[in-house]
Amino acid sequence: MSPNHFKTSINFISLNKEQINQDINREWLVTNGLGSYASGTLSSILTRRYHGLFVIAKKPPLGRVLYVSKIEEEIEYSGNKFLLSSNKWEGSEELFPKGYQHIESFYLDDDVPTWHYKCNELLLEKKYFFEFEKNTFYITYKILNDFIDKNVLITSKLFVNNRDFHALNKDINIISRYENGHIHFLDQKNELLFSAYSDFENILESDILYFNYQLDAEKERGFDFIENHKCATIFTTNLSQEKKEAHIILSTEDSFNNNPNYILTKIKEKNKKNLFKFSQNNFTPQWISQILYSAEHFIVKRENQNDSDSKSILAGYHWFGDWGRDTMISLPGLCCATGQYSIAKSILENYAKYLDQGMIPNRFSDYGETPEYNTVDATLWYIEAIANYFKYTNDIKFLKYIYPVLKEIIDSYFKGTRFNIKCDIKDGLIYAGEKGLQLTWMDAKANNVVFTERIGKPIEVNALWYNALKNMIEYSKILNIKNEFYFELSEKIELNFIKYWDDNLQYCYDVIDSPEGNDNSLRPNQIIALSLPFCPLNSFQKKSIIDICGKKLLTLYGLRSLAKDSANYKGKYIGDHFTRDASYHQGTSWSWLLGVYAIAYFNVTHNASVALGFVEPLAKHLNESGVGFISEIFDGDSPYQARGCIAQAWGVAETLRAWKIISPHVDSLKQDNYLIKNMI
Repeated sequence: MSPNHFKTSINFISLNKEQINQDINREWLVTNGLGSYASGTLSSILTRRYHGLFVIAKKPPLGRVLYVSKIEEEIEYSGNKFLLSSNKWEGSEELFPKGYQHIESFYLDDDVPTWHYKCNELLLEKKYFFEFEKNTFYITYKILNDFIDKNVLITSKLFVNNRDFHALNKDINIISRYENGHIHFLDQKNELLFSAYSDFENILESDILYFNYQLDAEKERGFDFIENHKCATIFTTNLSQEKKEAHIILSTEDSFNNNPNYILTKIKEKNKKNLFKFSQNNFTPQWISQILYSAEHFIVKRENQNDSDSKSILAGYHWFGDWGRDTMISLPGLCCATGQYSIAKSILENYAKYLDQGMIPNRFSDYGETPEYNTVDATLWYIEAIANYFKYTNDIKFLKYIYPVLKEIIDSYFKGTRFNIKCDIKDGLIYAGEKGLQLTWMDAKANNVVFTERIGKPIEVNALWYNALKNMIEYSKILNIKNEFYFELSEKIELNFIKYWDDNLQYCYDVIDSPEGNDNSLRPNQIIALSLPFCPLNSFQKKSIIDICGKKLLTLYGLRSLAKDSANYKGKYIGDHFTRDASYHQGTSWSWLLGVYAIAYFNVTHNASVALGFVEPLAKHLNESGVGFISEIFDGDSPYQARGCIAQAWGVAETLRAWKIISPHVDSLKQDNYLIKNMI
């Protein structure tokens, strides 16, 4: 069966009027593969500084700038006016206008956000989408009624800004200029920012500043929350029985395709091919298909000096960049499990260029400064990502290329590198950290306070180190290179990994040999060890860990970062920046660990049906926060409110990876509405 004949599962995300009204602040997101995006609430209320219709990565995938904040429509039909937008203003709890009341339904049409508005008997459809790897954004309108006997006047007001997407702005310095059917938008230096094109009949320049939009999500997070936006252009057109469609296009490109329907077709074709690659004729339920579609949004081009087509992975939307750790954890699920092998290879080769003192970067700056290397685990996750790529592709040519890089990493970690990262030759384990540093994925820091320093020998770091050595043994055999060093060191780790076991508590220490001694806090890092291909713990220990972590850490949508019975547990991720960071890894539940737990459970018990059931509740979550996406974190306490990023790469990636690994072993995957019965 070819991709062209493969039936995609679409429209899993679908909300009716009643569901929308229950939470008008649900969010949507579309991207273009360059780091640029558009995002907002279903109701069009701006609640975040990161919301906007045209947020452009000037140095892909970073350097993002807000150019267009929103578009507001007014419909005149049969003598009545209907305002489709909604706004929250400073000092008022009342919304004005309340355009969300006209939304009849919202759904993702093959991942394209689609609204249906009802204005008396008129049904109007609106869609938002980007052209892939182009900074060109489409807004389309379509009358859905089979027959209308009156004209429909649409007035669309374009609200602009020109600011860093992390900032807020009350002075909008942007100039508009009409020329040959286009509106060009320029900065104060008369440099072109972007252009707008439309098949609307009338385009009117405007210069009206709207004051005091209140951003409630920013207020809740303890940040500045009032902003202004400028109405710079007003588009008007009449739709009728003869002309049922119209569109507006925003672009920074010198030229662009002015046929939105062609771009929509391309989006659907791309999704169809990706679903075929992932499924390979095997059953894939609609919710997994939707997560597969969302996976594409994290894969981006990274502009490098001598490579215009290298790839990377954005950690999450809205505010994260491409982080080394997040990229390497996400790569197996986003690229290997989905059959995107060339992208995986590009990412791995790209990061090899940044290797320094045996380490890959932790993060790249939004503004192009020197990469930061403050991580002990990202480089070890890099080796694990390479192992996943090689498992899927058996790419010997790549292995020959990357082997010297891997050798440099192992040598650097063994001899010692920055941040006191070094191998303890007595037990073969990696020691890392110094006071005031955060080197593992539990890396929250605010006001110079590190909340989870984890100085010493963290368990997941040494599980990854052990797997790295086991992989080097295999690669050395394949390439006919001596491997005694890797073999002897891995054996030493096998003998000494028992140091992690707490015989009284029947689970593993989170960190051993720290300045304060061994840390017996129950955290999910030992589950990471169980999820990896090689684990030096015995069967009894693995089963005990699975059971205890299942009872004390497992929630509906993730694993708690700390057990509830800990004195340091914080069950809600709320408050100002400092308070939230203090709870980030002290009980907050993380979505990416749900897939990790499912894989670990399957590795230990071989019960595929139960294992797959752990990720199944995420199907419900796809309709709850960032529609179609998996949120970064959740409260550790019920009802497990979604927090943090509305779309997180490793949450999506580990869900896909878990499905890919476990689902072939579940016999009952037969019907399209399949739900694993072994839910939490």
